[in-house]
Amino acid sequence: MRVFTSHDAVRLDNQPTCRTNSLPLGNVENLRIDRVDWKVHQAVLVQIRPLGSELALVLKPTLYVTDRSGAIAPKDTERLVKQRVLGYQHNKEFNDATEAWRRRLIPQRDFHVRYPDHEDGIALTFSGRPLFARITDERERTVSLNSVQELAARQAGLQLAEPRLNFARKSTVGLAFDTHPVRGLINNRPFDSSLTTTGIASSIRVGIIAPAQDAIRVHQYLSQLHAAAQPGKDADYLPPFPGFASAYHCPLEIPSVGEPSFVQLEEPDSTAPSSARALAGAIARSLAALSASQRPDVTVIYVPDRWAPLRSYMIDDEEFDLHDFVKAAAIPKGCATQFVEEDTIRNAQQQCRVRWWLSLALYVKSMRTPWTLGGLSEKSAYVGLGFSVKRKTNQNAGAHVVLGCSHLYSPNGIGLQFRLSKIEDPIMRNKNPFMSFDDARRLGEGIRELFFDAHLRLPERVVIHKQTPFLRDERSGLQAGLEGVACVELLQIFVDDTLRYVASHPTSDGKFEIDNYPIRRGTTVVIDDQTALLWVHGASTALNPRRHYFQGKRRIPAPLVIRRHAGTTDLMTIADEILGLSKMNFNSFDLYGQLPATIETSRRVAKIGTLLDRFSDHSYDYRLFM
Repeated sequence: MRVFTSHDAVRLDNQPTCRTNSLPLGNVENLRIDRVDWKVHQAVLVQIRPLGSELALVLKPTLYVTDRSGAIAPKDTERLVKQRVLGYQHNKEFNDATEAWRRRLIPQRDFHVRYPDHEDGIALTFSGRPLFARITDERERTVSLNSVQELAARQAGLQLAEPRLNFARKSTVGLAFDTHPVRGLINNRPFDSSLTTTGIASSIRVGIIAPAQDAIRVHQYLSQLHAAAQPGKDADYLPPFPGFASAYHCPLEIPSVGEPSFVQLEEPDSTAPSSARALAGAIARSLAALSASQRPDVTVIYVPDRWAPLRSYMIDDEEFDLHDFVKAAAIPKGCATQFVEEDTIRNAQQQCRVRWWLSLALYVKSMRTPWTLGGLSEKSAYVGLGFSVKRKTNQNAGAHVVLGCSHLYSPNGIGLQFRLSKIEDPIMRNKNPFMSFDDARRLGEGIRELFFDAHLRLPERVVIHKQTPFLRDERSGLQAGLEGVACVELLQIFVDDTLRYVASHPTSDGKFEIDNYPIRRGTTVVIDDQTALLWVHGASTALNPRRHYFQGKRRIPAPLVIRRHAGTTDLMTIADEILGLSKMNFNSFDLYGQLPATIETSRRVAKIGTLLDRFSDHSYDYRLFM
């Protein structure tokens, strides 16, 4: 990348990021954070990367943050600065910044260089013309491109429809459909509301564990779930919260202070690591006692700010996390838990949002199902893989790799389960664990057996998602273990944060005009026979066909890269399934998650799994890990 140092005011600092102090791209800004002044330079991330059968020069505007002496800012400071400065660099602003850098680095139409920069280097030619993708939406009128625009639009793709969720009808038997989870719930009933009306699960009973001095405050706050709340700044997405019973058509039982279902904890003696572990043990024993005597559907655990030093620590090679420790103790007993922090109670401005999210957590962790997903194949099994490495320490003599395997066998998205297993012979590549042939074969056999136990037949198709590549031993081992399954899809799925596209539309004079909103959610660009880009995060009309909604409203979205390592299913079908699974994270009322539910939590689940003392063939409902 040294070829760019010949340009005035552009310098490389031994990494693929250019920065400039020149006026055309903006003056250096000063930003004060935590009483420290930081210098913020306009910069660009430069990468040469394969894109299908060609190489592409990728430019991503960014910031280069230093202190007054020129020393690079710490990562946390840099991240905070970028959030403040770039958070609202939306479609047009991002495009303007990219264009400025493109004109600076590639001033002519074609730019010829050698890399490395000597006569034996590889000859490269960069085109100064941007790369366009032509997106077709079969539900709308297709825009005609002239010959110049057709030449520029060298990539092509489709706009997938927003997946629909299934709910129970409010007044009649049957299913109702909606693309918006909150709206679907209010206009209808939860998918499993028949459990309430038939008396099988007539209410949701909550247990509470809280410090004695906060008991009254916690009870008063949770009791507010019975009351309505109006939305604030997020009124474009959230409707008013009507109260738990009205939203879920199910009563919520919250114990009063002093009742057996309300456990009051003594205050820890100190903030030392020994007190942190003692607190975790006290919470775990309280959960066990509640489970044995009161059997609540879900237990709320309140953690005040003053306990912050007790929540986690790392001393030498000993690592502790209160949340993960308690979860690991509760999961084998089948105890569902919900942590509530003091900041949640204190956040008065977003209580409508907080009540929606907290109420969903209580409903779902009670093993209830608010909605399901339509469109998945009844003959397919969907599996997500995540890994966590437990390092060898003085306290832990046995280092090992834990595999968190999510498996989803119901075609409507019900019953996402997790199975934890120990990788016997892990292969480490760039600090990432991979499976040996035998480990992969055992995993494949387990997937096949679980599906057979559930359906008394083998699946016709198994789709396996993970975020790292499938090595040769993993591919051959999984296929051996899944012998008898007609189609095995091995899909690597990850967010490519550098690769950004901006939405535009053609004009009558043969040019392209930048759109006011980013790439639409569901946009899918096929790169080659094995690779596609899918915008799971993007602008959506799911709320209102005539209005765009952009979740989070921060900068512009990055696509998911879908890379197939085995399988024959059409890439558009695969993208459609992933888009649907992005709506099945019951841990949030967001319109979608940025990854499919199969892998969104698998890495975190595997991390909690490293704390479990034993591994077995038992599968856990994923809601226990939430």
